[in-house]
Amino acid sequence: MRSDQQIQINGLLLQREELFVRIHELEQAAAAVLGEPYPFTRPPLPSDPRNRRKPGALRTAAARDPLRRLEGLETSYRVIYHRFGQAVQEDHDDLDALRTLLASQGKNLQVIRIETVDFGGRTKAVLLDAPPKTA
Repeated sequence: MRSDQQIQINGLLLQREELFVRIHELEQAAAAVLGEPYPFTRPPLPSDPRNRRKPGALRTAAARDPLRRLEGLETSYRVIYHRFGQAVQEDHDDLDALRTLLASQGKNLQVIRIETVDFGGRTKAVLLDAPPKTA
């Protein structure tokens, strides 16, 4: 980088810092009016990585997703689902495949139960236990 470019960038960075200080001062003034801290949320900035999710989105996705990674002595997931009226039971070790299966549910495919099993095939934990939907 040329020195004249570096000087321009440094000037812009100083302006940016001045604006951040001004924002902080305004937030402190709002807190003084209220007599307590105001819960300001940080707006998204152009410099933020674009693939990050908002913290609230992570919580809601986790609340809808009953799945988790295998723990301790668990060796696989046992999934029971209805496909075209037939009950199907399968064992899987791929968590992403189960998430895809859950997302694919519809009129002809419904996941009824997902549990974790140990090496002997014994149930260790039930992650999903949904009653079958009647058509």
